[in-house]
Amino acid sequence: MPNALVLEKKQQQVAELLEKINAAVTGIVVDYKGITVADDTALRKELREAGVEYFVVKNTILGRAIEGTSVEEMKSVLEGTTAIALSKEDYTAAARILCKYAEAHENFS
Repeated sequence: MPNALVLEKKQQQVAELLEKINAAVTGIVVDYKGITVADDTALRKELREAGVEYFVVKNTILGRAIEGTSVEEMKSVLEGTTAIALSKEDYTAAARILCKYAEAHENFS
């Protein structure tokens, strides 16, 4: 069993992630396995310039954050290397950028 400090930190991460998800108008979960650091840096820059927040997240943390929400069914796809892109304003920016990137990189889905 984790000690109280570790548990408290994880609970805080879950709460912060849930707050970000609730504030977003669009969210996309991606499997980023196999991309290079240079490609990842370029992708992050493009997303940031479009106002999209993109970050790596542990599957268990994301799973806990979405428990009891309307997107709880998403837990079934949380496997492997997971990142999430959240947009607070533009409904299509994250999807447009990530789809274009996935077309150019076979191992990105």
